[in-house]
Amino acid sequence: MPGDDFEIGHIMLWSKSHWLITERDADDEITVRGKIELCNRSIQWQDDETGEIVTRWAVVDKPYFSNLSENKLMTLSSREFQVKIPYDEESALLDVDKRLMLEEINGQPKTYRITCVDGMTERYDRDNQQTGFLVLNLEQDQYNPDTDNGDKMLCDYDEPKKVPDTSDVAIKYTGDAKVRICGRGKVFHATRDGKPYAGCVWTIQPDESMLNEKVYFANSTMWNRVDGDSCRVSAVDDKTLNGHTVTLTVQAPDGNSQDSVVIKVVDA
Repeated sequence: MPGDDFEIGHIMLWSKSHWLITERDADDEITVRGKIELCNRSIQWQDDETGEIVTRWAVVDKPYFSNLSENKLMTLSSREFQVKIPYDEESALLDVDKRLMLEEINGQPKTYRITCVDGMTERYDRDNQQTGFLVLNLEQDQYNPDTDNGDKMLCDYDEPKKVPDTSDVAIKYTGDAKVRICGRGKVFHATRDGKPYAGCVWTIQPDESMLNEKVYFANSTMWNRVDGDSCRVSAVDDKTLNGHTVTLTVQAPDGNSQDSVVIKVVDA
């Protein structure tokens, strides 16, 4: 409509469906014109750094080749797909060899491995900002029941750390207690009886003073203190931090209980 605008790579809801905006005319003096493609798949994956589950609508094109190869043990499919997915902070971390679960056929989950990430062809400069979408090439992979979760449609799923049922506050997180240098940070949750515990106080204690303000709370105005039922710990772009540790402590609102975890700073 007149006065409306949009950007390449964004998802729009129209006619009860999700669409990926793939083109936008530069001439927008009167109205903005462009092209959209109908999304046919919702793709999700687990962030390797934070453990959070990320979901994005995408356009999955038909296989540009499909055949079967046989060996002595089994017959393998070598189908390949091309996926168009919005470019953002989370999708930018997708890389070669990342595995995705796209479908379930005859009760069997089908997994795919990223073989190519095109982050340049469909990205554009507009008003000094990068817009656009990623193009991924996927090759069929083998489902691993030991590491893949068919119910959640997630490959290489890492279960959140379980905490015992107790009235005391406890820290809950996914994966290892590590924070990547110059990464988006890792999220930690305060729980009581396995549920979010609001009003807690978080503090950071570095193993050396050189880490002061370099390993910090991304969701606070104070680098070493934040209130709430969760926090995100991040580290600045400084290679000398590699291998150092900080102690993350959460204290219950009433001050009667607390829990701590030692976080290691690692290089990418």
